[in-house]
Amino acid sequence: MRRRVRAAVAPTRLLGPHHFAFYRGVLEGVDLARLADRYLDTGLDLRVARSTIDWIAEELARGVRRLATRPAGNGEEGGAVAAGDHRTRAPRRWRESAWHALFHPPAGESAAARQARRKRQVRTLEELQPLLAARPAPGDAVGGWFTPAIARRLIAAGWTTLAALQAGITEGGARWYQRVDRIGAHTARRIEAWLAEFATELGAIPLAALVPRRSATAAQLSSLRPPAAMVAPLESLLLPPALDGRHGHNRAAAGSEQRIAAQNDLMAIHAWLGVHLPIGGHTWRAYRTQAERFLLWAVFARSKALSDLTVEDCSAYVAFLADPQPAAQWVGPRGTPRYRFDWRPFEGPLSPGSVQQAFAILKSLCAWLVSAQYLRYNPFSLLPKPKAAGQGRMKVARSFTDAQWQFLRSFAAGLPADDARTPRMQFLLRFAYATGLRISEQAQVTVGDLRQQDLAADQRGVWTLSFVGKGTRAREVHVPAPVIESLRDYLAARGLVPEFERLHPETPLVGRVKNDGAAGRLSVSQLDAIWKGFFAQAAAVLETEDPAAAARLTQASAHWLRHTFGSHAIARGVALDVVQHQLGHASLATTSVYVHAEDARRARELDQAGMY
Repeated sequence: MRRRVRAAVAPTRLLGPHHFAFYRGVLEGVDLARLADRYLDTGLDLRVARSTIDWIAEELARGVRRLATRPAGNGEEGGAVAAGDHRTRAPRRWRESAWHALFHPPAGESAAARQARRKRQVRTLEELQPLLAARPAPGDAVGGWFTPAIARRLIAAGWTTLAALQAGITEGGARWYQRVDRIGAHTARRIEAWLAEFATELGAIPLAALVPRRSATAAQLSSLRPPAAMVAPLESLLLPPALDGRHGHNRAAAGSEQRIAAQNDLMAIHAWLGVHLPIGGHTWRAYRTQAERFLLWAVFARSKALSDLTVEDCSAYVAFLADPQPAAQWVGPRGTPRYRFDWRPFEGPLSPGSVQQAFAILKSLCAWLVSAQYLRYNPFSLLPKPKAAGQGRMKVARSFTDAQWQFLRSFAAGLPADDARTPRMQFLLRFAYATGLRISEQAQVTVGDLRQQDLAADQRGVWTLSFVGKGTRAREVHVPAPVIESLRDYLAARGLVPEFERLHPETPLVGRVKNDGAAGRLSVSQLDAIWKGFFAQAAAVLETEDPAAAARLTQASAHWLRHTFGSHAIARGVALDVVQHQLGHASLATTSVYVHAEDARRARELDQAGMY
């Protein structure tokens, strides 16, 4: 692969894979603080993050202009090229006028048009990354890869190139940053993680140099040695040409009309992820996780491109999911940031139910690629579905009994009145239980999704939530009047008017209030943390009175309330089709699990009554 020749001192910064990942997250609406902490060397400095957004946008526009004016190379227009090779002219959709129209929409754009445009933005960014993203080289200036403030401090310490920086870190040891003015331990760890991410290009820093010498034993230093092949997340992955799938044996015939622009397996996965909305949502992240693991396993464990895998390979992968070995290469601690060198795609072996879910997702991925005429056949279609015995019973068991539910209601009602978070939790508990919404749907719904229907049988009217739920299915969920009143109280506590028609339609039902008074949306992960914190608080109160119930609460998640609604509704005689509609199940068979659970409960209570 040819690399552009760059001077030792770069006059401007260079666009790298981490910049594309950061900007893609901005387009997808991910919280800016989280993105900055993950991808930028200055972490949570939002001023730098905002200026970086502007800089990336300018560099992308400049790159598109450069691509549009260069003569085409030997290959066809828009064909795959090496990263950083700008000799290929951009396709028409990447011309400057089209780029400007895509990223500078007209005023008054509808929500549907805005969502469709965001999808096109992300897809275009993924297609441009192989053409515009550079990879670091030892002789590159630090000013080409770090923010100006960080680069100035490194240059003042005498480290003008990446090679000099690595040599300084190796020589200085774990506290190398003490030789640099105004760079602390946190920023130093981020710089180390960035260098480790590009160890293939820059060479690895001896990990022993990053451990305090007085406290490190030989065993500790040995345990820090990385595996020979380092896996990386999708946004940081650069596949060698022999394994990127452009010549895979399962690729569609040359004469077929491929329906996506992807030229390799990584681009094909991004294209598949791009059609699953909302991008960044719970389902989307689950799809990314499974596709990411599958691609990494193909390359690092099988030394094959994804589009080279056979039925036998896929069968071996299903077995691998139950025990990903070697663990040092595949398994890492939960919550490790994706930018770190010690990130791993697994947290441990998958349960039978999780293996079954992974199988279904990957089968769907390959089926989609076949329909797009990227692959010739679906290797998963010839494999039997993995068994997950008792999955339905285990699923329903993750719900609260009547007594536990009443305790949670009482606990929420008794939360401190002077705590600004109390109104949100009190509303959220009633709302999640009454509607049966998934946590991703709780984070998604807005004031504009609320509808009131005037019915003759009920002069008060009936409130519903209309939105697009899991599987892009349109859903309409009943919202009881007491929950509507609780919502009005919660909106008032957020500093918003309780009259829905006076609020902007995009105001989230569950949100927060920023310093500027604007309603802020909560991400799924933030909402999950709120639920986990609430259940942990409730468990601590219940610990002395009922340790077993407290232990169950510590394991609970927001999804338990969905199952609790289904179980309680069936127990109270609500018709099966009504429960199915409220929960958004595609089949009555899924909803009938709650019927079986209620039958089992009745049998258990009769047996315990000692009547026989």
